[in-house]
Amino acid sequence: MTYHTKKIGKHNLTTLRAPKHNQLEFFIADEVEISTFRDELASMEHPFFALKGGDTKVREYKNGNVTVIVRSLAGIGLATIFDKDIWIYAISKLQEAINSRKPISRTIAFTPYDFFITTNRDKGGKSYKELENALDRLSGTRITTNIFYSEEKQETIGFGLIDSWRILEEKKGKLDIGMVEVTLPDWLYQAITKTKVLKISADYFRIRKAIDRRIYEIARKHCGSQHEFTICLDKLHQKTGSSRELRKFRFDIKQLTKINDLPDYEILFNPTTDKVTFKNRNQNTPEAEASSKQEKGKRAIHKIKNNLLKR
Repeated sequence: MTYHTKKIGKHNLTTLRAPKHNQLEFFIADEVEISTFRDELASMEHPFFALKGGDTKVREYKNGNVTVIVRSLAGIGLATIFDKDIWIYAISKLQEAINSRKPISRTIAFTPYDFFITTNRDKGGKSYKELENALDRLSGTRITTNIFYSEEKQETIGFGLIDSWRILEEKKGKLDIGMVEVTLPDWLYQAITKTKVLKISADYFRIRKAIDRRIYEIARKHCGSQHEFTICLDKLHQKTGSSRELRKFRFDIKQLTKINDLPDYEILFNPTTDKVTFKNRNQNTPEAEASSKQEKGKRAIHKIKNNLLKR
């Protein structure tokens, strides 16, 4: 695992939290051990998850011919980007089972302890209650969309982020909760079995802020293994699902570029064009470096031209 955290002023926070658990705490508690993490493509492209807790507003997003409507039926707020850790964890376990050619189903079983350790969370008593609340929000958040994974026809469907969940047993002592079962919606199950998933960094679970997690997802989805990906700021703002004003979002992006320790991708902001560029940290080839220098040269020339026009 590669860490990109940089040392900065004591009053500032890095993008990534420090790892909460050492390697000795990792053990095979469940039947399927996760070796790599996967995220679902449509949820990386579109803002299925809220960026703050307690958000009950019905949200509608359109991107070309695709429409996504997100609403909370339970009155406890939409599932958040941090609740999505359960989605990613379950997707990753299912993908691991597929890769190992083990029997699969829409129901994923796991121990809370393994979930906490794997996703870099505290494993104290409070975490078990937070897990229950997250499961409630996931089952109470409904998605209506015309995104489809069937080659036969396009249709508009509605589904909960999870179909159901249950605690199979209770224990006294260190583990207050035994095994948990989560049943994924058929839509998500079909996406996973049709390989509509993408590998993400294990450092994702160390990202502190909700907006930074969402930005990483977008960068991973669009930049992928390419050298770089550029997007207009207002388009990026729309994709994140952020409710912040565009000018405040612009400030957030500028702050993120100063620290610049997002997993996998370097982030650059061009105030002249109001565009954001993500560059793949894992590509240090001569061609990639040449492309980077060429892009910097173009931006410098563009800046000079703009300065001349202002005179």
